[in-house]
Amino acid sequence: MASRLRTRILSRTVTAVAVLLAAGLAIPSPAAASTKVSGTATGSEAISTGTWKATASVTSMTFTTNTDQLSTITNTGTVALSAVSYKVTVSNPTSGTPTFTIFTCAVAWVSGKCSGGAGTQVGGTFSKNSSTTVTSTQVPPLSGSVYLQVEPATVTSSVIVTLGTSISSPTQLRPSVKTDQ
Repeated sequence: MASRLRTRILSRTVTAVAVLLAAGLAIPSPAAASTKVSGTATGSEAISTGTWKATASVTSMTFTTNTDQLSTITNTGTVALSAVSYKVTVSNPTSGTPTFTIFTCAVAWVSGKCSGGAGTQVGGTFSKNSSTTVTSTQVPPLSGSVYLQVEPATVTSSVIVTLGTSISSPTQLRPSVKTDQ
């Protein structure tokens, strides 16, 4: 009886670890104590507590020329994300009609390139005197980052682009992992 009980407990433990690994969840170890994977599930696996948050390293950019600028978006929460929204506000310059595009990259930008390519565009083209919210499915992993590049065109006078991040719960949280427990 005791042997059967131990086998059953071990089997459930192995199954739970396999499910976590298959879902890409980190299993904290003493070496990775800073990695946090937490949340409280209730009912049919809905997260009722936890922190979903993504923060930008640069939230306000002043453009006086057509030079790209960068911001790093970091998942500072405790819940994995499936999408993140950006509120992009462009000021009204004294002259000209500048436009902006935003691209994301999973790795840091090098010489204006994302691993040799253009990156993934977020939203369309942002014009002067506008405020738009757009969604990206390229998200930072827990305690990780994605990288934004804001690319201007036709800047002739000082214009400010402001970036804000937001997470819409529950639609932008990664779906919960289901087990047969």
